[in-house]
Amino acid sequence: QKTKVGRQGVLARDYCDQDLDDGLNRMVEDFLSKLVGFQERLKARDPMKAKNKRRISSGLREVMRSIRVKDAKLILVAPNIEQAPSEGSLDDKVEEIIAGAKSAGVPLVYALSRSRLGRALGKSMRMSAAVVHNADGAHDTYKEILELSAKLRESFAETKKSERFAALRAGVAS
Repeated sequence: QKTKVGRQGVLARDYCDQDLDDGLNRMVEDFLSKLVGFQERLKARDPMKAKNKRRISSGLREVMRSIRVKDAKLILVAPNIEQAPSEGSLDDKVEEIIAGAKSAGVPLVYALSRSRLGRALGKSMRMSAAVVHNADGAHDTYKEILELSAKLRESFAETKKSERFAALRAGVAS
């Protein structure tokens, strides 16, 4: 699988079917910090309720579990997950998440690098994916993220279409 460089220098893998954008990254960081803040506030007030009413989860396994139990409202995937071509590897899990999200109709957004996603979630390690269970309190930002992501996906499709057309023309010219 080839990699491509996004506008902010992040290597984006082939599974990423959307243009990368700094504006989207900032929006996602703000969105996640709000949700993490809400989650932490509830955890401080009522730890049992916080455990049952999580707004956000991270990690490939948690994301896949949320898709299976139909508890995912938005899935965030880092565009720079390292390549691991062996059977049952990271690549297979990422492809499974993408396919599951698309078949379940869950919005999928490619934003932030693995390290930035981890920091936005308040973790000291890199994260490959996160799932939003509940966007209450940040619903306007949630809508903006979905709208911008859709525009970036259209832009990506147009670019790919232009590249294929240019390759066809180059092939005919030679």
